[in-house]
Amino acid sequence: MIFRRRHKNGADGLPDAAMEDLYDVMAFLSEQDLPATPINFELAFLRKNDPRSLAARAIDAILIGGDRITQAQANQIVSAYRQLGGGTDREKSEKEAAGHTRLRHQTLHLADLTGEAMSATGQFGRDLSEHLDEMDGGQSAQAVADSISAMIDLTGDTERRLSAAIEQIESLNTELAAAKNDAARDALTGLVNRRGLQVHLDALEPHGCTALAICDIDRFKNINDRHGHQVGDRVIQAVAESIATSCEPHIVARWGGEEFVVLMDGVALEDAASLIEAANRNLQGRSFRVRDTGEALSPVTFSAGVVMIDDGKAEDAITAADALLYQAKVEGRDRVLTVHPAALAA
Repeated sequence: MIFRRRHKNGADGLPDAAMEDLYDVMAFLSEQDLPATPINFELAFLRKNDPRSLAARAIDAILIGGDRITQAQANQIVSAYRQLGGGTDREKSEKEAAGHTRLRHQTLHLADLTGEAMSATGQFGRDLSEHLDEMDGGQSAQAVADSISAMIDLTGDTERRLSAAIEQIESLNTELAAAKNDAARDALTGLVNRRGLQVHLDALEPHGCTALAICDIDRFKNINDRHGHQVGDRVIQAVAESIATSCEPHIVARWGGEEFVVLMDGVALEDAASLIEAANRNLQGRSFRVRDTGEALSPVTFSAGVVMIDDGKAEDAITAADALLYQAKVEGRDRVLTVHPAALAA
């Protein structure tokens, strides 16, 4: 379907600036056979309103060969533009920052290819015009044919180079996504860390049914003091793996130190408490020994507080679960406490 500009009825017969932009954007999307989605609108507005940007040049690099922009290419260009515009902040890792730099360089390479293609096209036009003006027989006709043949070869080479550059950008985007994922993971256990857990907490439905538990390894300081931090780290790793396996497929995060948070979506309070109790029993069934000496450790246990997240208020739930955890420690450790439904209704 072809989109045509429709002028409004005014004194000067011209549309205002906003309508002009909209018409141009819709016409561009229609020409490229792209659906009117937010990301495609952004692509079209970038090309119209920021023609000197790397994104706009990347668009021109694709169009110069006479091709239409595919949806995959549109997604890549807009994604690269957003990432380049966003820069890096203190929370981003060095690996992520390096990925942005490489992405910027690859986008600049796209711009260089665009410049080469546009220059070659201009020269082709001048050569063709000259040969047509001087056409006087077979010799000039052959010169025209040679120019066209050379341009076809150049276009094919440029398309291959552009395709390779776009594939590289896609690969860099994948690397950046991996770097962001690494930043949301705990280096010692491989579990989600606080930053990663916050993403899941922010995505909770306000009126959903989600239980939250905070678990803390009992007498962990004694393990560290007696056997050293290396043994303590191995115990944390083993406990993390045990809880994650017992609570699968629910989200288990390392909250810090020897604390873990379990997020159980779609699980009622009593069922959540039973799941955490089973995880504690499974942990106690495992044998731990000091690798260097073979000395057996006492059974490892944890204490926990389990609550429901009310109206998506995760911070309140964490505070309540932490209070229950403290109470479990005071009452003797190795136990899972929760708030009885009657107490919640009171």
